[in-house]
Amino acid sequence: MNAYLFTSLSTITQIRPSKTSYRGTNTVQTWDASANFVIIEQNSDKAQALFEECIHTQAPGENPMQIEVKKISGAQFLDQLLTEQGNKLLDWHRITEQVTSQVTSTPSDSFEQGFWVDVDQTVPPGKLSVSIEELQRDLPQDFGADLNWSAKKQFLFVLSVLTPPLPPALESEGDFTNVARAENELEEKDDSVDWSKLYEIYPQARDKEVAAVIQARNSIVAAWLWRRYAANTELAANQIRIDPLPDVIGLPEDG
Repeated sequence: MNAYLFTSLSTITQIRPSKTSYRGTNTVQTWDASANFVIIEQNSDKAQALFEECIHTQAPGENPMQIEVKKISGAQFLDQLLTEQGNKLLDWHRITEQVTSQVTSTPSDSFEQGFWVDVDQTVPPGKLSVSIEELQRDLPQDFGADLNWSAKKQFLFVLSVLTPPLPPALESEGDFTNVARAENELEEKDDSVDWSKLYEIYPQARDKEVAAVIQARNSIVAAWLWRRYAANTELAANQIRIDPLPDVIGLPEDG
């Protein structure tokens, strides 16, 4: 079984109670939304089918939502867990257990994991610190003060390796058949959609080449581990981003 990281961008329309009417009348409301899941399946086609089923699932008893999916992007996970002690075979049962423990033990307003850091700018490709200690020293003064630097406390991160954007000429023509894109992505052909604005709001929806689960003391170290791993590959210079692990769907109970 393989694991895939999927993200959708959708426009949702639903009849909902008006927020401005004191009489509680209903109005038609429309908004954009994004969904993220890890899908465990045999191949990308089956994984995308299960993802689409998930994003169209609605709670019973509510006014039905009209869901217009504008885009689905996806990438397969590495089969390795990157850690400070070396790479290990990725065990999704253990990962989900660790995430549950991490969520229950870490305050929701904690900054020590470092999801607020722009890791692509903080840990650029090319010039890499030789050690975690040097990495910490190389940071601007007080920049990493709120981060956890204790090796005894480890967190899980999902790192996405982003696909380089297409040249402006191709974007203006709506030609999104770039072979570098994941095979399970919907083509973006609607010229009325302001993709740059949507990506500002939902940056996790950008096209991805590959995804990785990384265990590290903070997001900067996680990004550094990836840069070291990919240093001699064709993905070395790609932009990266880090997010929390989303819900995992399709994991067999028997492991």
